[in-house]
Amino acid sequence: MPHETDVFDMQAQLCQSLSNPVRLRIIHTLKDAPKSVNEISAELGASQPTISRHVSVLRSVGLLTAHRRAQEVYYEITNPKIVEVCDLMRGILTEREAQQLNLLHRIQG
Repeated sequence: MPHETDVFDMQAQLCQSLSNPVRLRIIHTLKDAPKSVNEISAELGASQPTISRHVSVLRSVGLLTAHRRAQEVYYEITNPKIVEVCDLMRGILTEREAQQLNLLHRIQG
């Protein structure tokens, strides 16, 4: 069993890997099916080297795995719970924005 400090260190590393909007978009793009770097690049409108660099970061922390099919390498999410975590974060942000808009409307009128 990892020491509690080690768990917090690992959690911080995981959060740091998700602290980039391109990496979050990659996770979102891969939530339904594995894709190649070229497919991800086309879907996100980002260069292939940029996507490759970010995919490498996500692989290094164990969020993505790679599988070769013929000449192409496909990436997929290792654990679907990461999609749930990202969805929860977006839900929190949506609620916060709604609260701020509600407050602004009350102030204005």
